[in-house]
Amino acid sequence: GRADRNKMRDAPRARGARLLMAALLTGASIARGGVARDRHRRVDAGAAAARSRSSLRSLGCALMLRGGRSKAEPTVFNSEQDEIVWEMLQGNREYVRQRKEAALDNGGHSHEYLQYLQEDGGGALRQVKVKALIISCARSFAPMDHIFGTNPREIQVVRGCGYTCSVADSVIGSIEFELADTTPPVLMIVGNTGNEVVASTVRRVARASGLDLKGSPNDVSARDDSLADSVLLNLIEPSVRDALEQLPSGTYDQIVNLACEMNVWRTIETLLTQSCAINDAAADGTVKVLGAMYDTKTGQVSFMGEHPSQSLLLQMTPSNNAVRTADSPPVPVEEAVTMLYSGNARYSTGRGGLAGQAVGDTQKMMTQLSKDGQNPVAVVIGCADSRAPIELLFDMRPGDLFVLRNAGNACKPGPGMLVGSAEYAIINLRTKLIVVTGHTKCGAVTAAVEAVRRNADMAEVTGSIGACLMEIVEAAKTAIDELPNASTAEQVQRATEYNVMNTIRKLILNSDVLYNSLNLGELQVHGAVFDIFSGRIKWLGQHPDLEKIIGRRLHFHRWKSQPYVPASIPLGDNPARSPSARAALRLLQDGNLRFSSGKPIAKVHDLDVRPSAIVLGGAESRVPIEDVFDVEPGRIVVQRVVGSIAGTQERTAFSSIEYALETWEPPLLLVLVQTNSPIIEAALKQLGGEHQPRAPIKVVLDQLMVSSLRAVMESKDSEAHLSAAGLDLKMRQLATELSAFYSIEMLLRSRRIRRRIEAGTLELHAGVMDASTGRVRYFGEHPMQASMIETAKTIDRLERDEHGVIPRSRWQSAFKDDFREGVSAEERPLPHALSSGSPESISVGQ
Repeated sequence: GRADRNKMRDAPRARGARLLMAALLTGASIARGGVARDRHRRVDAGAAAARSRSSLRSLGCALMLRGGRSKAEPTVFNSEQDEIVWEMLQGNREYVRQRKEAALDNGGHSHEYLQYLQEDGGGALRQVKVKALIISCARSFAPMDHIFGTNPREIQVVRGCGYTCSVADSVIGSIEFELADTTPPVLMIVGNTGNEVVASTVRRVARASGLDLKGSPNDVSARDDSLADSVLLNLIEPSVRDALEQLPSGTYDQIVNLACEMNVWRTIETLLTQSCAINDAAADGTVKVLGAMYDTKTGQVSFMGEHPSQSLLLQMTPSNNAVRTADSPPVPVEEAVTMLYSGNARYSTGRGGLAGQAVGDTQKMMTQLSKDGQNPVAVVIGCADSRAPIELLFDMRPGDLFVLRNAGNACKPGPGMLVGSAEYAIINLRTKLIVVTGHTKCGAVTAAVEAVRRNADMAEVTGSIGACLMEIVEAAKTAIDELPNASTAEQVQRATEYNVMNTIRKLILNSDVLYNSLNLGELQVHGAVFDIFSGRIKWLGQHPDLEKIIGRRLHFHRWKSQPYVPASIPLGDNPARSPSARAALRLLQDGNLRFSSGKPIAKVHDLDVRPSAIVLGGAESRVPIEDVFDVEPGRIVVQRVVGSIAGTQERTAFSSIEYALETWEPPLLLVLVQTNSPIIEAALKQLGGEHQPRAPIKVVLDQLMVSSLRAVMESKDSEAHLSAAGLDLKMRQLATELSAFYSIEMLLRSRRIRRRIEAGTLELHAGVMDASTGRVRYFGEHPMQASMIETAKTIDRLERDEHGVIPRSRWQSAFKDDFREGVSAEERPLPHALSSGSPESISVGQ
């Protein structure tokens, strides 16, 4: 109680302590990560739920007794939401009847889905009103559209193993995006009996507590051991502990099924206490948030109604803006680049103001940063010029940037304050990006150029100014040599860019920490020039001679730096390598051919069927993925979040994929994206300066902007010979296909996944569904997969010092075949690549 009261002092509402007491009295379970986080407190939420099944369920039960809806039955409902749920209940009754009579799944509305795709190219995805948005398990044995017998496109589904979510993850981001896009009246969390993720968590908790549950299986201990550190199981553990407290003498099956129901409540609690958008929509009645349980054996859905303490949860209004602290996971470097790029786009188009927005809540924000520490998105090395305000021009809040400034954004050779400060951010703050930012009309660069033009002696310059200019003279000389007949202003502009690149080169040559992180692929150092007139950043990318500075070939960097060429796998060819993966991919190919030709087959329900593949698909499509591939229920594990993103290892979606691979060991994982995706459109708009969305949607868009940014930069080369429509089409196509490969790149960061690929028991493939035909085109595996896995394996064998740094000598020994001759700190090669090409031709984020 004392711990909870202490936490309540930091709650958004002053009446937090009173609300917590009410929660304890009513037996409500407050979500971890919300206002109350005491994991040792167990509550009687199950009993409260039994007392509060809502008028909605009462209505459903009463009408069910009549044997179905008829013209004589009442058609007046308390709300639109009640009517929608009643229709879903009736659809489920019909689904159960069909399963009893034939034990078959009739394929749902495959013909109607296909017709809708072919008639309008998927445009109706956002035109037909969505009645319900559902969160369900990736292993639910049947699409929600079939279970509820809804008409095509009337429901949208987000799916992940364990039907759970966490703070600002892609699950909540997907829900918020769909709420903003379609505003469905009903948000329903559908759990399922005997859920394997919940069962795994029950076994883990029981073993840790020394409990011997009657009926617990004995042949899964090895698999359970492999999931000991699962983020997904950690999220579900509170629901299991609640169930164990409710049924201290319960059997294994009883505990599992009660925990499945408790997990529905916990997910609702997380949604209401961690998402401002969902909380607002539920509070004003726009959306009704409900729970339900699906019986996998019978197909019947039992509606649980609203959360028993929903009125209490709605008063715990979550913050609209997240503050990055040391508790936040580090931002992947590719996403950090897009965050700064889109931030400057907002600033330069007059839509910025994040730093200003924080002023109204400064005390809370600064308290959180001082208490929980900082976790900056990037280190920015900028000029001390007062006209170049770093946080403002990147539209970032306090805590987002680690800023280092001096006159001329210069760096001295050898160790020093600048290098040491950057190293501190990389080692201690886990920052993955450094941006060296010059600016137009720079006084220091102008002075250096003028000094070179008149052959001035820097030693004669007053005070320490000469020593400062000495670090810029090299860039000034190079610019003047290249443009001997140009004006001083033109020479200064070129010298400014060379000075940025020289600073990048010196940082890498003088810091083992930077050198190590660049070799690991965890760090990137980018150059930029800020135009003080327009506010726009001219992005220079990474150093054009990066390989020469590092001293070895960087294969993945090369692939990222070259124009993307779409894979040309003929339609119908099977790009899989192993026999088991080929069989799984052929299953999907044959099923998709049946779907796209309008010839689906009836399927038999078999709860013991082993999944042949995992499909990571997009929640923005309303076509069930099981229908797209015309497979029997349970044959594939379907995870769905908007954009088909994999997420990061610290998040729910990523952990869900790892769990599915460890538990069912399918030989194939297919990342399936689709054309005409509204979330890709939203990512492209963010890069154009669209207002920044709430934190959960931003989590999704940050990942999609990685591929979108590369698509934008590569498409600029086609501006001269393409129409505006053609250019837009090319950008969308590139962004869509590259997003599938970026998801695979994220998945390859998992040692679990890499080990399975090396053992030949798993293949990762990419594909795109044509929104106008329903046909799926396959790209095969990531072009750089073999190189990424081999590099990761070599790095894992290298010894590190106490700071986790691998010395240069060990890098050179491990990658001796890749190292080149004649590169040393004394040579300091100049970036001659800057002398040709427009700024747009230098790729960004690579």
